[in-house]
Amino acid sequence: MIRPEWFRPKKLRVLMAWLGAPLLIFYSNISDASYLWGALLMVLGEGVRLGALCFVDRKGAQLSMSGPYALTRNPLYVGNFLLGLGVIVICANWILAVIFLAGFTIMYLGTIRNEETELQGRFGAVYGDYCKNVPRFFPRLTPYQAPEKTSFDWKRIFRHHEYVTVLGVALLLCAIRLYTGIFLKKEAASTQMGLIVFSSLIVALLIFERWFISDFKRMFAEGLPNLFHKKRP
Repeated sequence: MIRPEWFRPKKLRVLMAWLGAPLLIFYSNISDASYLWGALLMVLGEGVRLGALCFVDRKGAQLSMSGPYALTRNPLYVGNFLLGLGVIVICANWILAVIFLAGFTIMYLGTIRNEETELQGRFGAVYGDYCKNVPRFFPRLTPYQAPEKTSFDWKRIFRHHEYVTVLGVALLLCAIRLYTGIFLKKEAASTQMGLIVFSSLIVALLIFERWFISDFKRMFAEGLPNLFHKKRP
């Protein structure tokens, strides 16, 4: 049985990103300069995400207006944009850039509006005043002085399992570097052995996290019972 939550917008965004990345790389014009600038953008994007999550206790349970949230209402999505833009810069293909910008706008605009409606109903006038002072996406130059401050806590990075995204970004950068070195520059695989081992370690950590920490096995056992449990006669 297929579980409906697999097709929620967030899950679809992640799925499309992982399926689209190989196609982007295949139709790319990667150079050392494009890789460097794109990687810097991706690191910046993940840094924005990490900083934002340090001010979020539980999503939707409390209105976060401090840290990056004092500059933009959606710092996590700004971080996602920078991550995607970094991949596009690495690929150095203007057609892919247009597709990315259009796709990001369409996919996230509806998501943001739905979240704003929900937050408005939950927090009322406080959220309305926040919206009047803090831009939806592009950051303001000076922090908004929120009536209620949210404390910084780096442990929230682990509570939100953001280390999975960090590992994913690292794995993608490694994969692109291996692709350009082995397939485009025709370098011997033996010259990339250190990067291959490092990438394999990341894959192993991601599998371990999904299987043991996030209870990946239980999720799929419940979603696909016919594959994991025999039917009783």
